[in-house]
Amino acid sequence: MTSSKITTFFKPSADDKNEEPTDGDKLLPTKKKLVTMDKRESKESVLPSRLSYYEYVDMEVQRALDRRDFLKIEENIDGETVDVTPKPIDVAFDTEDYKKLKKTLESIQKRRGDSEGFKGTASSLMRTKSSRGVGFHLSMEDIVTGIGSERMLTDLRTTSSSLSPYIDVSSSSSSLSSLEDQAKKDLKSKFNLPFIRVVLRKTELILLYEQQSMTAIRNTEDGNSAEQDNKQYDYLTIGKGKVRRRSDAETQTNETLFKSRKVNTIRKDTTNTGSYVSYFEMFDTYRKLGELDPFSEESEGGKGEKESNYQQKMSPEEQYAAILKLPSFHWASTVVKRMLAGNNFEKSQRRFRNMDPIPKTVSQIDYKYSLKNLFTILPYARDNERRAVSDMSFCYSNSDILAVAYGIYSYQAAKLPNTGEVCIWSIKNPCDPERYYFYNYPVVSLEFSPYRANLLAIGLFDGTVEVRDISRFNEPPVAVSQRSSSPGVDPVLAIKWIKQASSADGGDEIDPFLSLSQDGSVTRFHIIRSPHLLGNRQMGLERIEGKPEGLPVTVVNVATQEANPRPQCLNLTKHPLHPDIYYILTDEGCLHKCSTNYQHHYLEVLKTHKGAVNCMDFSPWSPKLFLTCGNDWYIRIWMEGIFKPLITLQNMYGPYQWAGWSRTHSTVLIALNRKQCEIWDLKRSTLKPVSVHTLGSSYNTLALFSRDGNSIAIGNERGKVFMQAFEEMPFAPHYQYDALEKAILNAVNNFPELLIELKSLGYFGYPSKGMVIPP
Repeated sequence: MTSSKITTFFKPSADDKNEEPTDGDKLLPTKKKLVTMDKRESKESVLPSRLSYYEYVDMEVQRALDRRDFLKIEENIDGETVDVTPKPIDVAFDTEDYKKLKKTLESIQKRRGDSEGFKGTASSLMRTKSSRGVGFHLSMEDIVTGIGSERMLTDLRTTSSSLSPYIDVSSSSSSLSSLEDQAKKDLKSKFNLPFIRVVLRKTELILLYEQQSMTAIRNTEDGNSAEQDNKQYDYLTIGKGKVRRRSDAETQTNETLFKSRKVNTIRKDTTNTGSYVSYFEMFDTYRKLGELDPFSEESEGGKGEKESNYQQKMSPEEQYAAILKLPSFHWASTVVKRMLAGNNFEKSQRRFRNMDPIPKTVSQIDYKYSLKNLFTILPYARDNERRAVSDMSFCYSNSDILAVAYGIYSYQAAKLPNTGEVCIWSIKNPCDPERYYFYNYPVVSLEFSPYRANLLAIGLFDGTVEVRDISRFNEPPVAVSQRSSSPGVDPVLAIKWIKQASSADGGDEIDPFLSLSQDGSVTRFHIIRSPHLLGNRQMGLERIEGKPEGLPVTVVNVATQEANPRPQCLNLTKHPLHPDIYYILTDEGCLHKCSTNYQHHYLEVLKTHKGAVNCMDFSPWSPKLFLTCGNDWYIRIWMEGIFKPLITLQNMYGPYQWAGWSRTHSTVLIALNRKQCEIWDLKRSTLKPVSVHTLGSSYNTLALFSRDGNSIAIGNERGKVFMQAFEEMPFAPHYQYDALEKAILNAVNNFPELLIELKSLGYFGYPSKGMVIPP
């Protein structure tokens, strides 16, 4: 191994030419410049030494300052040489803030100086050398790793030429090592750069590609919609919808029409002319203008003057009669009457809206299934004629509005009325009707539209059908039927609105309705842009021949001929799920299942009673379970697909005129005969009703549930309507369908064949055990 030698040359400055350099001042860059020459042949004789990046920058800055000290700038001004070299600016910082800041900076530098360190010269960071830049020997990985930890170091041997250009390398390795240590010590004391920390944070997720699913879960809203779209697509592409009706049409462009010159009118020329007006004429004119109302419509013409003169000649009685005809006065009086009626019927009105329900945490309660009379609506008759309550209908959008038809219900009365009335009652004022319509014939049926709540269809005894808009006061009917389109003359016993299929052009058409006449004919009426209804014959029933499904019928061999070849129709009922299906109830005790898509023939017939069937109602918790009541004194519960009655109810020997399922309890039903109202609970007993209520001395006609099902309206032949609320009823079960199914199975448990047939049908409720109020 050959030894190396470091030779040192000194270049004294102008201030210390006569001074000898000491050992401690050999590496001070402010006094002299050093040049180090490495003449070693072996690299293993001296271990490499490294400096940090910050220390090397400090050395370069100090070196630049030293070079600046040797510079001198002179300028010739007026023949004299003047030294214009910039001098350092000495500023005395004597403020308290500066002293505090300087003290804080010195403490930080001291702590940094104590914490800094160097790694060994055999570090892996020095394995790869580079001659670029300022002498760094680092790779990219070393730079990333060294950020913030002050491990970016330099080699003194490669940067010695820039630090000490006048140092000769001729001494031993120990002297070089001592020089390097001294330089590190001096540099650390002078410059302390701040600590740098690089923080890498996670950015937000950037979505570059997403593949959405093209499937949907069955029995969900999206799944049902997708399945319906698929069925519609298959119907239009590969099904029967592929073959659609087509027709060829031709057209021809009309000839161009020209307007002759004779059609044009003569141009009118205007000119200014003068006229003589006296002061008296001007005075009279302005006086008349001051007496007229400037906001009246008649003030612009001569009609206002005549009207004002006519009003001045009217007597007070005539003025009162004119005021009564004003719509604004009618509305103001209606509001006042509602406020006055609220003072007497406030508790009943709150009970009707079920604002004070019985809490389930009550300590004691008796289940008596009672009825509480909220108020009685008396007939609003302007004459002494006695009319029965023939039909009732609650508004679908506002349950406070009740329409009542007054006319003929049965022919057992001593004297039948010749006229009829329709009154629109509000629960806010049960004393006076909101609307009143008088007819020259008895009113038999009426029905609110579930799709346009302001339209009311009315059927008369002479076969006439009309539609009224109850939102308008004292207005004529919207449309009336005419003999040319509806030639029937029998009473219209039932009216039902049906949903109009959406048209392709998106027109806003009014939904049609079906009317049932007593002679067995069903007419479909459309409301068009005309004062008359457009009627089309939908169905004409014939008498049943043979043995229909349902109850067994005894066939008499004696040949008989019916006087009337058509059965007498009594009522009309819609299916709760299928808008095109409806049922016709006849005096033969049969249900005729019909469809609006098939005219002039029915789908099936079911024999339900041995006498006339008066009413049919579907359960709100099952679209397959329904009940019927008839003149054979029975109430029967049926299931679609089973041609035997599941349950038969009877209490007294008399016909049932109306029966219906409760809207709040799945096992409770209400039946009405001519004398009393019965409440049945299938969960408790099927042999007798749980309660029986007598409302008055007059015969009952029909009943109707309110929209929420907490009240029931019962009419009689004297024209009274009793608004009854259900009191002391058991709390409704949480699972209504399960309670209904259990009660039905317990009732048919004694009939094994019927039980097996019922269980074979499986689930017979609505999807998700929901509830649908039947139409």
